[in-house]
Amino acid sequence: MKRIRLVKNIRIISETNEPDLKAIQATGIAELEYLPTPALVKARDYKKPPEDGIYELDFVLGNTAGDPVNVEMEVNVVFRLKEMPDWVKGIKVNARENSDIELLL
Repeated sequence: MKRIRLVKNIRIISETNEPDLKAIQATGIAELEYLPTPALVKARDYKKPPEDGIYELDFVLGNTAGDPVNVEMEVNVVFRLKEMPDWVKGIKVNARENSDIELLL
């Protein structure tokens, strides 16, 4: 697995409705050698029609398309964590060229 090149920002979000639930949001810069192609693919094999009549598709990043592009783009991810251990004082996110720490308040 290839690490993101740079971490720009991390944030810990506490949910008011669910105090045990934390969200860790990280923003960074990724280097892409190829652009993946977004695709819709069947979520299941429909040998017989589903009872609810709903045809499910998964939204995925498929195979890469075209020539190498070598671009940088900003990426954002949210990681939800239920029941963080009591000993945690902060979160550190590592990238290839840097890291960032956000302390719990």
